Amino acid sequence: MIILYGSNLSTYTTKVRLALRLRGIAFEQRLPEGGYRSTAWRAQLPTGTVPAIDHDGFFLAESEAILEYLEDVFAQHPLRPNAAQQRARARWIARLHDTQFEPRLRAIFPLVRDPSRRAELTLLRADLQDRLDRIAAVVSPQPWMAGADFSLADCGFAVSLPLAERILDTLGQPLQWPHALKPWREAWQEYDALHAALFEWRQAVDDWLAPTES
Repeated sequence: MIILYGSNLSTYTTKVRLALRLRGIAFEQRLPEGGYRSTAWRAQLPTGTVPAIDHDGFFLAESEAILEYLEDVFAQHPLRPNAAQQRARARWIARLHDTQFEPRLRAIFPLVRDPSRRAELTLLRADLQDRLDRIAAVVSPQPWMAGADFSLADCGFAVSLPLAERILDTLGQPLQWPHALKPWREAWQEYDALHAALFEWRQAVDDWLAPTES
């Protein structure tokens, strides 16, 4: 049995939960004891981050490591491409998400609840847009990031791209979707199983943004 530690709002927890749901792997989600900033959680995981999993006593953290582990251990509905070059490309794109796009989006999070920092938004949004444009020039989705099928390359973007769109719409500086990513956006919008898997996350985002939108 897999225990997934994390919160419904966490982008990286949602990335792992999404893969678990789409692959049909049974799991139970729990909040870290006392929260991920607690002494108890840091005693278990000194970096104090989420997500992490406990698989029958085997403890593992960091979303990409978790997703790769799940591919190695569970056979059903794999998200890792079969061909070596396509696998490598999927890993590359997943790293672009984690190192290039998500950190720029995360930098905007504090502005949602702190109007005094809104003057920073134009610069932060421009940086995020620049990274997205560069990534779009690399990936050329067909319609998914690494080819015709949803894969590990899409798990992070399936959470952070719609989140970026929602946050920037709320803050009044909309995200501009690069032309190359429009097929991906359309595929995302039409993937019913994906939306079902993202239900808890969507509810958590609604709750988080509600004071700003009201």
